[in-house]
Amino acid sequence: MLDKTNIHTGSSESATCISVSLFDMLSSLSAALDLIDFELIDHHNRVCYIATKLAMHLRFSTEEISDIYMAAVMHDIGAIGLTDRLKLVDFEVENAHFHGELGALLLSRFEPFQRFAPLVRFHHMPWKYGEGKKSLGVNVPYGSHILHLADRIAVLLDRRKQVFSQTSEINERIRKESGGMFVPAFVDAFQELSQQEAFWLDLISPSLDRVLQNISCLPRTSLSLDQLTGLSKFFALIIDTRSRFTATHSSGVASSAQGLAKAVGMNADDCAKIKIAGYLHDLGKLAVPDAILQKPGKPTKEEWLIIKAHPYYTHRILERVKGLEDITFWASNHHEELQGGGYPFAMTADNLSLGARTMAVADIFTALAEDRPYREGMEKAQIEKVFQNMVRDGKLDSQVVDALFGNYKKINDERVEAQELELRGLSDFWEALRKQGN
Repeated sequence: MLDKTNIHTGSSESATCISVSLFDMLSSLSAALDLIDFELIDHHNRVCYIATKLAMHLRFSTEEISDIYMAAVMHDIGAIGLTDRLKLVDFEVENAHFHGELGALLLSRFEPFQRFAPLVRFHHMPWKYGEGKKSLGVNVPYGSHILHLADRIAVLLDRRKQVFSQTSEINERIRKESGGMFVPAFVDAFQELSQQEAFWLDLISPSLDRVLQNISCLPRTSLSLDQLTGLSKFFALIIDTRSRFTATHSSGVASSAQGLAKAVGMNADDCAKIKIAGYLHDLGKLAVPDAILQKPGKPTKEEWLIIKAHPYYTHRILERVKGLEDITFWASNHHEELQGGGYPFAMTADNLSLGARTMAVADIFTALAEDRPYREGMEKAQIEKVFQNMVRDGKLDSQVVDALFGNYKKINDERVEAQELELRGLSDFWEALRKQGN
C-alpha cells in the first residue's frame, strides 16, 4: 500500500506537511487523464472499480488489491497521444503492449510508483492458455491479467445504452475469450460478479468516485512539501510527454516560479508550494487535442479558443484535492491579467494574489526563453521588451517583473538547468517513441 512512509524524493528541503487524501490525488489524476479523450470519460475509474472488485472477489491480499487499485487508475498513462487512445475503444487493440511499456517508463521515474510499473507494463498481455505467465523473459504479475480483463470489460460497456440490455452480450464475449485472452479463473469470477445488479449500476453511476472511495484502502495522510513536489512532478510528466515541442515546459515554469517567489520575498513554504503549482499549471492542457499541441505554427482562432480553456480544467482537476487551495489558485490563474483581460475567470488585480501574479510572470518568461521548434528562445533584451509592454498595458505586476530582471541570470540559469535535467531524464521515453516511428 502507498502511504506516507514510502512517498519520498530524497530531499529534506522542507519539513512542512500538508494533509491530503491519496484518493483525492489519484482521483484528480484520473480526471486529468480522462480529458485526453472525452470518448473515454470515466474509463480509468471503471477499470479501477472492475479490477478492484475482481481482486477482492478472488481474495487477493490487501496489499495486492491496493496495488491493483493504484495501477488501474494509471494504467493508460502511456497512451499519451489522442490517436493512441482512440484505438483503446476497440476490443482487439493492435500493438497495445507499446503504451503499456511507455506507461511503465513513466511510472519508473517516480520511486513510490515504481512498484506499479510491471502491472501497467503488461496490462494488455493475453493469457494464451498459460503462455502469458511470462513475457520478455520476466514473470507477468497476475494483477496485470486482472487489469487486462477489467480494461476490456470497461471497453465493451456502452454508456449510450441501457446497462442491463448489454450484460448478457458482454458476458458472452468475455466467456468466449476465456483461456485465450483471459485467465479462466478471472473470467469465472467476473461471471459471478456480473450476476449482481449493483455491480453494473455502480459502473454507470454518476457517483462512481464515491463508490471507489468506499472500496479503496488509500489513507488520508500528510505529505511533506518535498513529497508533494515529487508527486506533482510525476503529474507534469504526463502533461509534457504529450508533445516534444514543450516537453520540459512544466519543469521550467516550476523552477522559474520558485526562483521568482524567492526574489519577491515569499516565505519558504510558499516558495515550495509555487514550485508545485508550476509543475501542475498546465494539467488542463490534457483537454487540448494532439493536433493543436503538435502544431508548429500559430493556432487558428477556433484552436485558440480551445487552448484558452486549459486553465479552467486545471482548476477543476486540482480543486478535487482538499488542502491544496493555494496551489490550485496559483496554478489555475496563470493566464489572468491585472486589468481583467485574462482568462478563464477574467479576474482583476483585487482578486489576484502575489502567488498568482508571480506564476503569470514565470509562465510567460519560460515560454519566451525556452526553445520552440519554430523559433529559438529569446534573448534577455527581447524578453524585457515584451514584459515592459505588458506592464505598460496593465497586464502584469511591475514589482514582480522588476524582481525577474533584477535576478535574471540566477533565475534563468536555474530554469535552463531544470529543463536540461528533465530532457535527459526523458531520453528513454523519446527513444522508445522513435523506435515505434512516432
